[in-house]
Amino acid sequence: MGIKWNTIIGSACFLTVALYLISVFYPIWLLKVAYSLLAAILLFSALPFVRKTSIIITIPLLVIGLVIFFQAEADATSFLLAFGYNINLLSLFLLVPLIGVFLSLAGFLTTLKVHIEQLEMEDNNKSHPYRLGFLLTATMGAVLNLGSMVLVHRIIEGSMANFFRKKMVMVLLRAFGFCMFWSPYFVNVGLVLVLFDVSWSSIGLYGLIIGMVYVLISLFYFPKLNFATDEIHLQPKELKKEVEQHLPPLRILFIFGAGLFLCSFILETLLPVNMLSVVSLLGFFYPLVWAIVSKQFREYTREFFAYVNQCFTRLKNEIVIFISAGFFGAALSLTEIGTQVSQTILTISQGYIYVMTLIVISFAIILSIFGIHPVVIVIGIGSALSPQLFLVSSEFMAILLLIAWTLATQVSPFSGSVLMASGLMNFSSIEIAKKNSQFVLVCMFVLAFFLYLFHWLKLI
Repeated sequence: MGIKWNTIIGSACFLTVALYLISVFYPIWLLKVAYSLLAAILLFSALPFVRKTSIIITIPLLVIGLVIFFQAEADATSFLLAFGYNINLLSLFLLVPLIGVFLSLAGFLTTLKVHIEQLEMEDNNKSHPYRLGFLLTATMGAVLNLGSMVLVHRIIEGSMANFFRKKMVMVLLRAFGFCMFWSPYFVNVGLVLVLFDVSWSSIGLYGLIIGMVYVLISLFYFPKLNFATDEIHLQPKELKKEVEQHLPPLRILFIFGAGLFLCSFILETLLPVNMLSVVSLLGFFYPLVWAIVSKQFREYTREFFAYVNQCFTRLKNEIVIFISAGFFGAALSLTEIGTQVSQTILTISQGYIYVMTLIVISFAIILSIFGIHPVVIVIGIGSALSPQLFLVSSEFMAILLLIAWTLATQVSPFSGSVLMASGLMNFSSIEIAKKNSQFVLVCMFVLAFFLYLFHWLKLI
């Protein structure tokens, strides 16, 4: 694809998301039609360039959705609007990475790397690279999403000594999973908020508690995290002389992060929109404001337009999966399949809520192992399950699907995080999934129990 085409299609991505965000505040019918039409154009523009696995998932979703719309005798407008069903997720994937663009431009990430190098030099080989890698991914990943794994891997590799490469990447992979239980900057969190019409403040704390339990299980399994063939990384003990006088202080990075999350919570309270829309808006405006205040507006503008040129190429698989899954979800809403699925799960579980949670999580994991993207699973399950039928709250169902999504991505050889880990350690994604299988199985039973405990104590 040429540079001019990348600019045009990248600008179309931003226009689609901009129209959606405007419609959140001003629900004008023409706006919905416009961004849905653009979404359809983006979908069919991306199809020729995506991975085969994405095509294998997308085509059946579109065909089944088309058949459902035809049988339901839906009008043309409903059919078109279905393509815009998941633009809220696309807005998250498109705008939140701008935060990382500014962090890199402002030198915050280099500051962090230099600071870690200094600690390593002062600690006389007593540092804990795995612990540091886990903490960095668990904190930075909450905002930077999947990119945090690559970033932290580079920081650790460039500043820490004496660690096994494959073991370190597995630690980062599990740390990344922690963020998925609670961070409002993750697409799975935003999706369940919309599906069950709940606020982040009503599930965030419980998601964080579930995440902490997940961390404890990770610590328990850490001594068993070894590979038969693993290369040890040795870093020369020489502190690189970076131009430290030009780097921002580390405390400014903490202020940046704390301010971002504080703004998220305040705006969710003040604005008549959900956290997903709040986070998308912050993804665009927060780094822009910082660039202006720090007098880096010109440099940031240059990086922003470079990002626009690259965004379609980087997000083409997500565009295809999210838009087709949304189209499929909109079609499912016209059927009675939701009631049928709920009744089937209710019958199998015999009304036991703990058993029901295990069935849903197992279903998501099994489908993900066969390459079905979690967004398709969650939209299908989320649209089908009725909290009232199972005598649980919408918050319970939202957290249940967060657990299902997170564990599915930890054990599926086709998930983005496992594929990322596979690339970093030059190891088969299938073998990584096998390595995580026992860990995920234990997490399933333990996390489902804690979720049931929240319900039993009437906390959610």
